[in-house]
Amino acid sequence: MPVGDRDTTAQRDAVRRLLGRAPLDDLDRGLIEALQADGRRATVDLARDLGATAKTIKRRVDRLLDEGIIQITAVTTPEALGYQAIALVGIELDGSRTAADLAETFVRLDEVDYVSVTTGRYPLYVEVFCRDTHALGQLVDEQLRAADGVRSAEVFPYLRLHYQQAQFSAARAKSGEAPGVRPIELDAIDRAIIGHLTEDGRRPYLQIARALGVSEGQVRQRVRQIEERGVARVMAIANPLGLGYTTTAWIAIGIDTTRGASAIADDLSALPDVTYVAICAGRFDLFAEVACTSNEELLALLETQIRTITGVRHVETSIYLDLHYKRLLPLDARANGVM
Repeated sequence: MPVGDRDTTAQRDAVRRLLGRAPLDDLDRGLIEALQADGRRATVDLARDLGATAKTIKRRVDRLLDEGIIQITAVTTPEALGYQAIALVGIELDGSRTAADLAETFVRLDEVDYVSVTTGRYPLYVEVFCRDTHALGQLVDEQLRAADGVRSAEVFPYLRLHYQQAQFSAARAKSGEAPGVRPIELDAIDRAIIGHLTEDGRRPYLQIARALGVSEGQVRQRVRQIEERGVARVMAIANPLGLGYTTTAWIAIGIDTTRGASAIADDLSALPDVTYVAICAGRFDLFAEVACTSNEELLALLETQIRTITGVRHVETSIYLDLHYKRLLPLDARANGVM
């Protein structure tokens, strides 16, 4: 079935809430950075630190949320949300539709959380999250390859989502105060709590506790442990292109036999400006996302940091021209139409 036939109300609502780019002043930027550090931070604390009234801060937060400039959610591992098959899909076009048009079409799909329009080999990269490999195959064949305007789709299944850091200032500094999210096993209650916080990162702990039949204190303690273990972080997610990281890119990496992919992924994760690292199958062995503020900054990162890692054989860079990004909901919530 062609993609266009799935234009449901839930999908249209999701598109309206895509993280977009909009004019931001210094207070907006300061507020976004503070909420990226802690998405549950109290309004009065934000007001004190940013030198504004609590009323002003509340109004600004509401505007940023309502206009889709940010979403406050739990950034976590796909496994914690029920997904067992994740992939980056490179899309080649046949010229009958623009990359921008197809990007807006693909991001309406429930399974898609991230679509970048790029300058590289593939005009589009589409990140997809599926229940299992069978669902992934169906999605690629029936929705992506079948879409009008697509000439071909190359799939890079993730063997491991190794690292993710959606707080861009922390990615640059690589400080120990804001570690990225890495995969760790969770029990059922932890997964349920994370599910609630992905739907609404500022949902009251008491409301979550009542839904799960546990105490508010237990929820609070588990959230603290989840964050300390690096399983999830409640934070604002935003489009890096709208925050000054205008040279954001996918870096596709081929490796040689001198070192394993996991060791190289560790080296990449430690680099400034690296926000995402996936070990994958296919033409490339690894994908890393980097968020830089200029071409010169990206060049320096490539020349002095990435290409010099022992074991890196080949590097291919695709700079973002545009980006569509929506929060990843738990599989069960997605199936139930929660957006």
